[in-house]
Amino acid sequence: MKVKTPIWKRILIIVISILGMIGFLLGGAFLKAHLFGSNYTGRDLDKHLVWENVDEVQPLKAVGKGLYNKNGDLVTLNGVNFGNWFMQEGWLSTTSLGALVDKDGEYIEVNEEGIITGYEEVFQEELLEALENNPNLTETQIEELFDIYYRTYIQEEDFVNVKNLGLNTIRLPMYYRNFMEGEDDNLVMKENAFELLDWFLEMCKKYELYAVLDMHGVVGGNNGYEHSGSREIEFWTNEVYQKSMCDLWKNIASHYMFERSDLAETIATYDLINEPCGKNQSTEKEQWIVLDKIYQAIREVDNIHVITFEGCWFFSSFPNPKEYEWDNIMYEIHLYNWNSGSISNELYFTFHDLLFSFADYDVPYFIGEFNFFDNEEQWIKWLYEFDRRNYSWTVWNYKMASVGSWDNSWGLYVYKMDLKAGELKLDLRTATFEEIAEEWSSLKTSENYQSTGVMKKSIERHYEEKLLAEDKKHEMEDDTEDNWN
Repeated sequence: MKVKTPIWKRILIIVISILGMIGFLLGGAFLKAHLFGSNYTGRDLDKHLVWENVDEVQPLKAVGKGLYNKNGDLVTLNGVNFGNWFMQEGWLSTTSLGALVDKDGEYIEVNEEGIITGYEEVFQEELLEALENNPNLTETQIEELFDIYYRTYIQEEDFVNVKNLGLNTIRLPMYYRNFMEGEDDNLVMKENAFELLDWFLEMCKKYELYAVLDMHGVVGGNNGYEHSGSREIEFWTNEVYQKSMCDLWKNIASHYMFERSDLAETIATYDLINEPCGKNQSTEKEQWIVLDKIYQAIREVDNIHVITFEGCWFFSSFPNPKEYEWDNIMYEIHLYNWNSGSISNELYFTFHDLLFSFADYDVPYFIGEFNFFDNEEQWIKWLYEFDRRNYSWTVWNYKMASVGSWDNSWGLYVYKMDLKAGELKLDLRTATFEEIAEEWSSLKTSENYQSTGVMKKSIERHYEEKLLAEDKKHEMEDDTEDNWN
């Protein structure tokens, strides 16, 4: 007589089988990701290209996995973001639109020392509205205040700082209202639209730095985050807004192809839209169709600059460039392990490598923003890994503000405001012209910013170790040559 297996044993066998299959699949996935990451160094990087019929103006060119200059040399972008200059974000700033309070008017975020640490997000559109509605300010005074801010926050010394750190690139987050004025559905170019950007590029050229022109915020809003300038995400469904951004990018490209062609080679790439995502918080077909419109608009006047597409939030977000017939492009992703306290960077990047292994295209890759917080060893480890893979990269961010006397890993240079218990950042909604002018005049890097944090130490150490590695390489080459002789 056949003995029937007890049901609990059958269930146990099924569970064990399922767990075994899951373990097998996970093991295979991790092995695939590990092999991909270990072997990934980019293809076509041994090509020493020499342009035929080199034009008078020839910026970097994307060929295979690499960016090459007109001499045929491989160029990898290593740099920093100049965030909070062309458009402000509250957490990086010494001014605010008010502290966070609860329904009873009590401050929500206060540390053990009584220092108020929580402030309202500062969307650029709301900042502009706050200044316009401030009864203490006239329209002329607002213009004067922004002039003070722009001339003070970034100066020539900042380009020297970047150069001295061994970096070669600055990514510049921009806002559409830096260049355009009028109602959102009827925007026109400002008369002096390129004055500040021209100066920025002149400084980059003077100190032999490449520039990544990043449209961080577009009309209608590109993602709803503070750094996009708007809480809205209407850009992707509004054809009037899309045309405005096509026109803006076309004007930027035309300006540097024709009016200021002397600055064209300083521009490494046009970074079309920062973190482009809809309400689903990912970059999908809807975004790629609009981004293609902007690409086509630029190509009407400029066939030689690299154009960069960003994807949120995984390497697998990117389409095959052949699908849109894109040429001379680069793909950009931002990598922040927000859960680094519980998920190691090894696991985090293994996961990204797994997705990358299924969608690895023959284009250069750029890590446009990232941060390893206050862990210096992780900074060194992963900067080396980015370099090994020939990823271009720019850290976030060059400058930031700390309300207390502590350092912050989010800036190479930190303004330690040293506020006392109960003291607040200056409120732009109610401050006088004189108060704002005094505060914004204090933002020169060498006067009030310190560079003692983990990010600065890590970048300096990384540069020193690269120089040592290069010296050892040259010594080995010299020894080999001597032995042959």
